[in-house]
Order: sequence, then structure tokens, then C-alpha cells
Amino acid sequence: MLSNKSQYILSKIGIPLYVDAKKSSVSDEINIYFFQKDNILTLHANSVDEYSEKEIKLLEAIIAAIHGTKQSASQGAVLFSSADPLDISSFQNTSNLKATLVFFNSDNLSEDLNLIISPSLEAMLSNASLKKDLWSKLKPLQSA
Repeated sequence: MLSNKSQYILSKIGIPLYVDAKKSSVSDEINIYFFQKDNILTLHANSVDEYSEKEIKLLEAIIAAIHGTKQSASQGAVLFSSADPLDISSFQNTSNLKATLVFFNSDNLSEDLNLIISPSLEAMLSNASLKKDLWSKLKPLQSA
């Protein structure tokens, strides 16, 4: 408990002592960044522009391994709330998706989206066995 003097000083400089729990300032909305090349959609916690050169090369190699149709790359961000299910159609050109890869902790995403959960690109660069695990998930898509 704060002394009366401390409470008085804090109130004078505009710092509230108590916050209404109903008006919580914590939001459950996050940005999900996407990168789509060919007919492969990848979802990220950070923008692809923020990745290192090695991480970008690994991402492009993963996409190239699935051999999608040759289309230009697109990227952007979608606001996601854990209260609402993620709608893949909110991303660009989703009509002929071959795969959707997720490179972040996807606990809040719906499991009925048939997502391929992957370790982060950074983790795969530091641990080659993680690449093998992802490859085992992607190999059936090569022939599809």
C-alpha cells in the first residue's frame, strides 16, 4: 500500500492508482503478416522485410521446393483477433492455394484451416534437423 503522500503525488501527475478491470487496455488483436508467392501462402509474426538475407533465402527455397505456379509475390498484413476465426480468404489470391505455412506460434489459429506449422526461419537456420521435419510435411505437396 502506498503512503498518503505518494498517492497524492501520483494523482497530481496524472497516474491513476486503480484501473477499471472492464476497460482493460490489453488487446487480443495482433497483426499477421503474409507473404504469398506462386500458390503458397506463408504467415509470419513479423514482416518479411525485417528478415535477414539468410532467412529470406530460406523462405524462397521452401516455396521453390513445392513448385507452385509462377506468379508474382505479394505481401501485407491482416489484423487478427483471437475472438474471431482467421479467414484465409482475407488474404490476396487464395482461390488456388496449394499450401499455407505458418512461421510463428499459432495457438490462436483455427485447426480446421489445414495449416502447415513450421518452426521459425531463424530456428531452422540454427538447427538443420528442423528443416528435415518441415520437409517431411512438404514432400507430399511436391507431387500435388
